[in-house]
Amino acid sequence: METEKKVQRSKIEFYVSRSFGAKVDASFKFIKENWKVLLKFTAYLMLPICLIQAWCLNGLIGNLLGIRALKNIDDMAVVQGFGISLILRYVLFMLVIIVGSLLLVSMIFALIKTYNERDERLVGLRLKDIKILLFHNLKRMVILMIFSIILVALATIILVLLMKLSLFTLILTLPVFVAFSLPLVMLVPIYLMEDISIFAAFKRTYKLGFATWGGLFLMLLLMSIVANVLQGVATTPWYVATAVKYFFMISDTGSSTSVSMGYNLFLYFLGLIQAFCTYLSMFFVYIGLAYQYSHASMLVNNKKEEVPNRL
Repeated sequence: METEKKVQRSKIEFYVSRSFGAKVDASFKFIKENWKVLLKFTAYLMLPICLIQAWCLNGLIGNLLGIRALKNIDDMAVVQGFGISLILRYVLFMLVIIVGSLLLVSMIFALIKTYNERDERLVGLRLKDIKILLFHNLKRMVILMIFSIILVALATIILVLLMKLSLFTLILTLPVFVAFSLPLVMLVPIYLMEDISIFAAFKRTYKLGFATWGGLFLMLLLMSIVANVLQGVATTPWYVATAVKYFFMISDTGSSTSVSMGYNLFLYFLGLIQAFCTYLSMFFVYIGLAYQYSHASMLVNNKKEEVPNRL
């Protein structure tokens, strides 16, 4: 019994070559072992983002419903006002999601690095203990986002040129684009876990990505399914409540309910839960991707000593 408990409490080694099942098991073990810390740090960093995101989301949907309610109004100034407000809220909503996603991924990999390097793992960890690493990751995530936008723009230009050349050529080339796109998800763990340039990370992502293409695909598929199921459970109440509000707004008898302060606060609370749980679900995808990276890194390098240091 003592031996069994000791094995269960043993630290999860990171740079280890694992089978697909072992990688999934390591990912879930990491979450199970550190769920309190993950939840606490997510609450500290992401709740302020979620408060703004829920407000933007409900305001955005409110504008959409308002435009629907104004379908019989001939005053174009009023309709245009709703349209401008809709665009502004959408832009703000997307900016909040981008900031939240960058911050969350930076935090996830900061915690994984800290877990690997601390003898105490994440026990007793405080936010200030990872502040330097968090900002380091956040800066790298911004660079990675800009680099990704450039890559997508170049890929789009190439696809448009191929489409103009011949539809048949585009059909033949599209599977190649898909095959070459999948390894690019390895850019995130490589660039955040290794002290290399973005161009070196880009080169390395294909070396690791193609070496474990099948495992990478399966890991993303499995963890995305888990994340989507959790997101579905968390977002369903908000969707149902929003649908109820919509039906009240388009009915003649429910107009007063549609503008009820209490119901709008209830919708805001559900939107807050939706946003927070959506960010929590992303842990499965990125932690799974981290252990996929560690496996690929060991498979290619064959030695733990060849893995670059923390910073």
